Amino acid sequence: MFAAFRDFLNETNLLPGESPTLLAVSGGIDSVCMAHLFHAAGLDFGIAHCNFQLRGADADADEAFVEELAKGLNKRFYAKRFDVAAMVEEEGISVQMAARKLRYSWFEDLLDQHNFEQVATAHNLNDAVETVVMNLIRGTGIKGLTGIPVRNGRVIRPLLFATRADIEGMVRTLNLPFREDRSNRETKYHRNRIRHELIPVMQAINPAFLETFRSNMAAFEGSREILEVQTAEKRLKLFNATEQGYCIRVGELQKLFPRKAWLYELFSPYGFNQAQCKELEGLLEADSGKQLQSPSYCIYKDREHLFLNRKKEQPAFERYYIDEPGSEVHLPFRLKLEVLQRDELEAIPGEAETACLDLDKLNFPLIFRRWQDGDYFYPLGMGGMKKLSDFFIDRKIPLPQKASTWIMCSGKKIVWVMGQRIDHRFRITPTTQRVLLLRFEPDVSTQFL
Repeated sequence: MFAAFRDFLNETNLLPGESPTLLAVSGGIDSVCMAHLFHAAGLDFGIAHCNFQLRGADADADEAFVEELAKGLNKRFYAKRFDVAAMVEEEGISVQMAARKLRYSWFEDLLDQHNFEQVATAHNLNDAVETVVMNLIRGTGIKGLTGIPVRNGRVIRPLLFATRADIEGMVRTLNLPFREDRSNRETKYHRNRIRHELIPVMQAINPAFLETFRSNMAAFEGSREILEVQTAEKRLKLFNATEQGYCIRVGELQKLFPRKAWLYELFSPYGFNQAQCKELEGLLEADSGKQLQSPSYCIYKDREHLFLNRKKEQPAFERYYIDEPGSEVHLPFRLKLEVLQRDELEAIPGEAETACLDLDKLNFPLIFRRWQDGDYFYPLGMGGMKKLSDFFIDRKIPLPQKASTWIMCSGKKIVWVMGQRIDHRFRITPTTQRVLLLRFEPDVSTQFL
């Protein structure tokens, strides 16, 4: 086992220069084995333990055990207790997802604060196989068939060469103590059910099942690398960079064959899953304005193009005020205000970024906010009421520009769709005596390109 461990480190170059490593140790059999292998190899390491406080006295006993292990190996020890339940309630995520986020965030802090180069987790070959099976059940592309990567950023997995049986054999031979999490035997969790019920059936059919899967994952990884190179070259040709993301010609995507496979490989790195990539094929034939959204990106169609833009987080309730002409202004954009007598205004400017308003028809404070569904106004020159959503459609305003549009209001009335058009009710008329002249300078990063 020790020789195989050393060979694996050399083959994968996981520890260049045998750099200091932080070991994530739960106290279970896998992480205990990893700690002893690192110690036997004379490697520089520290031990970190997460107490998620989910198993009462057992969780505290795990922490005490790992602390004693670190003392016995004469290694630095770090422990932290997490309020997983609070994150679950706050973010509306699963216990497993909350624990993962808390764990890896803390590991990153430890790496930076204590000069470790990487953090090692004790995933083994069985874990990698179980991950592939889970991915197949859920639905996956070729990347999901490659198992668990040996390295992912600053996270390494130095036990992926070993089976669970290898680890159990070493621990029994050396009579090493470890902690057992009883929940690992509960089949209510999908991974445990795969581990205890499905994998044994596969091994009964093929006793060399794990080794077969090891070869399969290596072959899939080679194919994935080839595919990623080809996809990167294709993406470079098709995706034209804009301020907000990318612009892609619909016609070029329609030429791709096999189209579904290409769309998945091109767009999945932006958070779009397989089902959405199938919908994307329909988006190519859809009308302008149709869109798909991933957690971090939005794809929308505008005539002959698709636009792939990173989402911008905006406050749900974002409002700004001008109390009166001449008062101090704090706005997220530039706005110049000037009060004129009517006879001082030689001509009404025609630029969309300029508004000439009858000052005496305005009620202060003026309110600045984003547009909302249900908004309506009386566009200058049209004479009647129009929903803002219909106004945008008529003017063929792209989705990103809609989302970034600011509205100026007087009370509950829209005065100006900024950068677009003023409301007819606040226009300059022959009876106007005082004029409010506004010049809007939008943030260019929010504009459609």
